[in-house]
Amino acid sequence: MPPVHRLPDLMTPMGLLTSTLAAALGLPLSLFAAAAGQGMGALRGGGGWIGLCVGWDRQAWALVNQPVLNFASLPSATGYWLGSSIAPLLVAALAIPLSLRLRSLTTQLVVVQWAWMAAVIGVSYQAALALQRSQIVRWLEFRGLPPELGWAGVVLAAVAVVPIVLRLIAIARITRYHLSRARRLTLVGLHLLPAPLAWAATTTMIRDAIEVAAIVAVGIPILVVLAVAWIGYPAPLTHPVKPVRASALAYLSLILVLAWSGFWIAGRPLPEGRVAAVQWGRESSYNNIHPWMEPLRAPWLE
Repeated sequence: MPPVHRLPDLMTPMGLLTSTLAAALGLPLSLFAAAAGQGMGALRGGGGWIGLCVGWDRQAWALVNQPVLNFASLPSATGYWLGSSIAPLLVAALAIPLSLRLRSLTTQLVVVQWAWMAAVIGVSYQAALALQRSQIVRWLEFRGLPPELGWAGVVLAAVAVVPIVLRLIAIARITRYHLSRARRLTLVGLHLLPAPLAWAATTTMIRDAIEVAAIVAVGIPILVVLAVAWIGYPAPLTHPVKPVRASALAYLSLILVLAWSGFWIAGRPLPEGRVAAVQWGRESSYNNIHPWMEPLRAPWLE
């Protein structure tokens, strides 16, 4: 018998499972990218990057040794304050155009979900938690600019999600060429909405408070992807995309366990409102380790 050639189908149980795992992976990767962006911004400004804290109910932070006491107010600290938004925004904006030729449904979904979570959580949602003390608003205060400009990140994230949802629809059209409006909305609802909504509910329970600004921030990109799904009808991907294989799912599950292990160590909530962190460098007198952080110090620091 000739071999059976299967096409990737996003709406099968295997496709939905793979997308769910990819979204679960995209969440910690997005917040690690945010912390790394701030750490690299501090290095560029002359500071030292000594750890990170990806708090589940707070904005991600890089633990930093500041070169001078007033470093936070200096123009050279711009990368320090904005890096945690710039890094996930770059992921959201560049992941889709750089991944067009990926040949498997698993890798396509990992890229789509990482880009989506980077935009909706890494850029929009986490920066709006405790908005008045967020890193963007703090930078605006130091520059004498109105804090309302902090919503520019949400707007940029909303723009960045447009090619993400179009890629998802283009993948779906490989198998289901005639994709009605109802099917496109269902596709987006099943693949893109559960993860950010679940994370928003989780952080709300941890904080035991409803952050209206954060809900609005996560809602704007969601409304955009639904609107794009309503009116957008991209052509299907033209190059071959392999369906999900058991081996790829196993590798994805392993990477997910490793990522969430790091996410647990470097960000889980602790009693009395404290948050776990990781520290690999020795702190100087001028550091940004907040009282609510409880860093796990590397063995060589003891």
